[in-house]
Amino acid sequence: MLRKFNLLDLKGCKYNLFLFVIFFLSHTKYGYSQNYLRYYEEINKAEINNLEFNYAKSDSIYRLAFSLVNKPFKEDYYLAAINADRMNNSIQVYEYLIEAVKKGLLLKRIKKQKFKYFKSSKYFKKIKKSYDSIHKIYIESVDENLSSEISKMIYLDQKYRKSIIGNSKKMMTTDSINFTKLLDIIKNNNNKWPGFSTIGEISPKGKYNVSGNIALLILHFKKNEVEILKPFMLEAVQNGEMYPYQYARIIDYTISIPTKSCQIYGTYLDGGYLINICDCKKAAIERNKVGFEPIEDYYRKRNSGYKCSQ
Repeated sequence: MLRKFNLLDLKGCKYNLFLFVIFFLSHTKYGYSQNYLRYYEEINKAEINNLEFNYAKSDSIYRLAFSLVNKPFKEDYYLAAINADRMNNSIQVYEYLIEAVKKGLLLKRIKKQKFKYFKSSKYFKKIKKSYDSIHKIYIESVDENLSSEISKMIYLDQKYRKSIIGNSKKMMTTDSINFTKLLDIIKNNNNKWPGFSTIGEISPKGKYNVSGNIALLILHFKKNEVEILKPFMLEAVQNGEMYPYQYARIIDYTISIPTKSCQIYGTYLDGGYLINICDCKKAAIERNKVGFEPIEDYYRKRNSGYKCSQ
């Protein structure tokens, strides 16, 4: 016997469909790209609270951020561990560091960091003992051949820049070769940027430094070449495969530094390369699009001043 169809059934179907859509979006690349923008926002809040000595609040925000995305960043786990040490929570420090090691954090950085409580706890000995087996998880997760190839490209990039005199032609040739190689790498990587999940999160000096990182190569490409790469890099940022800072710095460097004009995003610090930010209101909008923290927060964390042309 057929059951009568009523309005409540329809509402129930619509509600179930709504739940399915939410679930689908949150478990697909699209959903994660949206979550990474939220992730960047929460990570910034956690870092600001750390600066203001609100360590417990910072930790709770870190936990929230890590729950938002499929693959949180190594550097964020590392900073969360430092924050947890300020609370004298060595177990939490250990747990954060374990996650960071799985993503490529080296033992020498852990040893070098001036943890106030963690190093005198049993968990410091524990992580030293288990480091090799945990780090193996990271090694097996990345494309070692591709990572090695990019490392060689970075080496050649820097080799001819250590002594600029007499090497300008070699520098230009190397940059051109590296650009062509990178295009081939993107093509062979399903037209995707070779990001963190492919070659690893290489950031030996933190997320606000491009040393040893693929972003270092792009700084030396021509403006038109960077324009070609922009869509791939932007997609990488939106999907947690590249730091927002790296993308913004590349744009600022390739557009601003050569012409000695103003910065689009505002990445360079007071002194050295400092150039004014073209329009701070527009910069705030552009930064928000890529998940790059607000200007005031960024320069506060970097302990630097900045200037706005407008």
